[in-house]
Formats: sequence, C-alpha cells, structure tokens
Amino acid sequence: MEKTFKVGTRQFHPDPNFNYQMNRWAAFGDLPEDAVRKAAAKITDINDWCREFLGLARDAESKGDVQRAAFYYRSVDFFLPYGHPEKMEIHDRTVALLRELHAPWFENRRIVESYVPYGQGRMPAWHAPANRAEKKGTILFTGGFDCIKEELVPVLLTFSDKGYDILYFEGPGQGETLAKEGIPMTPLWEKPVSAVLDHFGLSEVTIVGLSLGGYLAPRAAVFDKRIKRIVSWGIMYDFFDIAVSRRGPFLNALLRTLLFFRLSGVVNALVGWKMKRDPYMHWGVDHGMRVMGVASPYDYFREMKKYSLKALTGKVEQDVLLTTGTDDHFVPLSHYHRLSKGLVNAKSVTGRVFSSKESAENHCQFGNVPLTLEVIADWIDLQSAELPGRM
Repeated sequence: MEKTFKVGTRQFHPDPNFNYQMNRWAAFGDLPEDAVRKAAAKITDINDWCREFLGLARDAESKGDVQRAAFYYRSVDFFLPYGHPEKMEIHDRTVALLRELHAPWFENRRIVESYVPYGQGRMPAWHAPANRAEKKGTILFTGGFDCIKEELVPVLLTFSDKGYDILYFEGPGQGETLAKEGIPMTPLWEKPVSAVLDHFGLSEVTIVGLSLGGYLAPRAAVFDKRIKRIVSWGIMYDFFDIAVSRRGPFLNALLRTLLFFRLSGVVNALVGWKMKRDPYMHWGVDHGMRVMGVASPYDYFREMKKYSLKALTGKVEQDVLLTTGTDDHFVPLSHYHRLSKGLVNAKSVTGRVFSSKESAENHCQFGNVPLTLEVIADWIDLQSAELPGRM
C-alpha cells in the first residue's frame, strides 16, 4: 500500500456525520467515489449504512481487492452496534485484511510490533524507526475515541520517513486493548503513557494526540514531564460540552439539568428515545458505553464529564501545537479559542486553523492529511531541534 491519502472533501451525503465518515474512508482507503455515491443514495440510517457497505466489502473481497475490502469492512465495523451478532466477526475481518495489506511493512521491519504490560493485561505498541541515518527525535502517538492502529500505518511511515522514531500504542478503551484485553478507557491518560515510556526507556518525547487524543495527550503531559512537546491533532477541550452542544440548546440544557439532579432513569429513557431517531447519537452512546466500560447512557455521560481540560490548561508547561478546522462538524471552533487562551503557562502555544480552501476544514483535517502531517512535522522540527529523543 502506498503512503498516500486522497485530498479533498466531497459531498456524498446530506447528513454531516455520515458524509464525514464517507470522506474519511475514501481518503484513507482510496475508495472509488462513484461506489460511495451509489451507496450514499441508499442510506438513511445506520442499518442502511451497514447493509450497503457490507455488500461493497464482500464484493471487493471476492475480487481480491484487499485494500478496498479492508476499508469497506472498516466502515461497517465503525457503525455496527456492539450487540449485533456479526460485530466481532466483522471487526476481526477488518483487522485481518488491514494487516494483510500492510504485511510488507512488518516483514521489512519498517514497523515492529510489541506489547507493554498494563494492569492485568497488555497494550500493543507499534514502533516505526526513523528511516534516515540521522534521527531527529521520538514521537509518541495516541489515538482517541474510535480509530484503530491498523488504519493509521501511512501516518506512522510518514513521520518515520521524516527522520522520527514514532511509537503508536493503543491504550485502555482503544483498538486491540479494548477488543481483546477488555480494558476500558481511563481519563487518567498519564497512567498508560507512563507505562509505555517506562517500558521503552524514553525520556524526551513529543506526544501527538488524535481527536479525543487532543484531551488525552495534554492530560498525560501535565503529569509526566518526560513529554516535552504536545500536538493536539484535532483539539478536545471538553468532551461532554462538545457532545451535548451539537444536540441543540433545548436538549443540551435538559440533559445537563437531569444529570445535575442525578435522574438516571429519565436520562436513560430520553437518550434511548433520541438514539432511535439520531444515527450518530446512537453510534456515539453505544460505542461510548463500550469504550468506557459502563452499562447505561446515564453512566456514560457522567464518565464523559471527566474528559475535560478546563482545570488543567494552566498546568501545561510544554510547547503546544493545536490544530483544528473551520468547519469541524463535531468540535466547535470556540473550543479552540478557549483552549488556546487557557494555556497561560505553556512554554509556547502555536495554533493552526485549517480552511475549506485547503480541503482541511473538517474534524482532524482528514480532507487533507498530507498537509496536516507536514504542518505537524515542521512544527516538531522547529521545537525539537535541540532535544533529540532516544529509543
């Protein structure tokens, strides 16, 4: 598989959440636009989504097209509810095909797989050594709420080719650590990060956090000073505020009031009703309960409140890069400004707001991943020139 991404944001579907995910997989998986458009025309809800993309996945697999089959399956796995009888089968098929696709990178040792002990289980870690004679330093990469390591191989190789040792681990609530080890997510991200740094003997690193990793990475850096630089690739100032702010002012105020008075039964009934009518809310709550290891929507929203940087921004002391897009359908642009203004004790703060003219206006700038990686790498180059990492 080439280390390339499609550039551009396309209008596949009127629902912004569906449209974003279609663009995401088209960019990462090089999916044909005509096939995605035909599927989109038949999709009104999550059931339609899973049916259409599962058909495309099986067709691509029957033709031996591993790359497209892998990402079609990944799009099904993304939205398929955890209670579905085929959930784990489709998840495992997704991972297997992606690993087959990327097998050459493991065979030639461009990526080395290992495991880090954590609690009663373990966390997978992928190390992509610097692909240059002169190493620039070490990057610790952490994902967020829903990505898996197998889909991000080109990102790791890009940083490797730029001269960085890059280490990507799946922590609690993420990827293999959730699916195979059953370890739910923790807001105390310094714990898994410190375990990784200890295991590999790292002392000077840049941490890059993707999406919800925009909370996880700064949180870890506050409590582990071996982290010298922070990149929030898609900022995440306050997870709960972001989640409820997109549901309209009435539902926002109602949910906050019900949570304040601990009316769990009412919250569960209200959210359950809303999940039946809102496909993205259905996915978010269903997936979130699994990720965070809770049994009800009420418990999920209570847990979500812990993922906030409001009380931590003044404790960040490292160099910080924040990236966001002008039209992020999930994270309001106001959160970028609130976060940047709160970093009063950071060594330095650099912000980059991407626009539609750059095809990078969406969440995590997935419309133009190459540009985003270039901006991040250039910033790390400037900040870390005097502080090489060691691996």
